[in-house]
Amino acid sequence: MTKYLVQYERNGCIGAAICAAVNAEDWVMNSDGKADLVDGKFNEATQMFEREIDESQLESMKAAAGGCPALVIHITNKETGEKVAP
Repeated sequence: MTKYLVQYERNGCIGAAICAAVNAEDWVMNSDGKADLVDGKFNEATQMFEREIDESQLESMKAAAGGCPALVIHITNKETGEKVAP
């Protein structure tokens, strides 16, 4: 099964909450008004929160990335390096 890397630039989040509205399983709004990626781990090297997902989660995560007006959610195919969202 193909694996994907979700990367989230939390500093650029504007709090629109579209990610949480379309994918409440993977995104929650924090009390500071920004979204949090559920089970996301901060990567010091990239300065982004990251999480690996598989094909079963891809469409819902793409909906969150595509709806984000700040374009701070990125999804990459781990095998090919191809960016699949936004």
